[in-house]
Amino acid sequence: MEWNTQTILIVFVALTGAAVLLQALVLVGILISLRKTAKSLLEATEDLKSTVLPMVVSTRELLERITPQIITVTDGLSEMTKTVRKEAAGVTFSAAEIMQRVSLQTQRLDAMLTNGLNTVERVGAVVESTIAVPVRQVNGILAAVHAVIDTYRSVDATRDPARAPSRKSTSPGFDPEI
Repeated sequence: MEWNTQTILIVFVALTGAAVLLQALVLVGILISLRKTAKSLLEATEDLKSTVLPMVVSTRELLERITPQIITVTDGLSEMTKTVRKEAAGVTFSAAEIMQRVSLQTQRLDAMLTNGLNTVERVGAVVESTIAVPVRQVNGILAAVHAVIDTYRSVDATRDPARAPSRKSTSPGFDPEI
């Protein structure tokens, strides 16, 4: 089978099309992964809202309940001291509980983001290694084919000067006689 310029060009176009299709599939995979990450991040945010907001409301209700008691207890110094200590302990406990839950949710969100970004980084490395190695191999093969063709042309031109490529061709490497 004789390989002419047009056949080689068709092969190169087919290989390029396959590489572009592979790249498109990889990008679609990355898009799907990013959408899943965004969805899990949104769920984590909603979970955080559903956990923190009720605690804030209950703390506000607790403070609203405490305010009238403090006003009525101001008449007696001893009663006021006992009530304030008791309610302050409740507020401290609630605040500590809120902070603990916020800390846990923050750690959870951090772990989720870290895992998502690590996954994206691994996917990028896999994509790079998956595409870069075949492209280098194809470039090597093309360079070898080009060298063989140039060698064949130079040997053929030295044997038969009439078959040497004319310098009037419109594109480099085009020989209408071959």
